[in-house]
Amino acid sequence: MSNTVSMLAALKWLRNRNGDGVFDRNHVLTAAGERAPVMRSTWNKLEKAGLVEFYLNRRRLRATASGLAIDLAKISEAEPA
Repeated sequence: MSNTVSMLAALKWLRNRNGDGVFDRNHVLTAAGERAPVMRSTWNKLEKAGLVEFYLNRRRLRATASGLAIDLAKISEAEPA
């Protein structure tokens, strides 16, 4: 599976907010006090690609070493619709 621009934009959003977040009761990721403009399905795709991992019963999410190693310099961060 190839990483899409939306996947990489979501990863950049997470990395710019300490690389770790928690899902709220509406299944929206919150990191560094901000809600992610990213759907849960995108995080699932990033997990399948090995770039993020869920932990604590899938309530939390963090970037993996592979996710931190990707060069995202030319990728724009995910933005609200």
